[in-house]
Amino acid sequence: MRTPRFLLSAAALALLVLPGCRPKPPQVHIKFAIYDNDNSFAATVYAQEVSTGATTTFAYGPHTPSMTVAIPRPGTYVFYARLVEAPDDYHYGFTGYQAAAYGHMTRGGTRDAATNLIALDLKPGGQYQVYISDHWAELPAPGKPVTVPWHRG
Repeated sequence: MRTPRFLLSAAALALLVLPGCRPKPPQVHIKFAIYDNDNSFAATVYAQEVSTGATTTFAYGPHTPSMTVAIPRPGTYVFYARLVEAPDDYHYGFTGYQAAAYGHMTRGGTRDAATNLIALDLKPGGQYQVYISDHWAELPAPGKPVTVPWHRG
């Protein structure tokens, strides 16, 4: 006859193996705006872990109001976007929780060197908000640890 301890161990192991019992990945609600709270062009959104450089990308279509994505692994992440049509010329970072200033004949952003990327500490099952709109943000090289200025948000 099997002991109750064995049954408890088997039940605990089953809970670890069942997919529905694993912690859910962090969920990030992303808004990407270039002008007037809209984006007229397709972009690639990047979520990059600051210490390892692990980078996950997401397609963001033109005029998409926002999207929610699952980040595969918890960690500390910065977020940014590059336009598909001209990724080296048009890029935007997450430096604040509202649209960056956008004036006539300028691109959105503060042009303030003190403004840098916000990094979020993503936890399993957590839900987070990101607003990507600052054209002047300095962006990291994808796939490498983040060396550009950033701070925890």
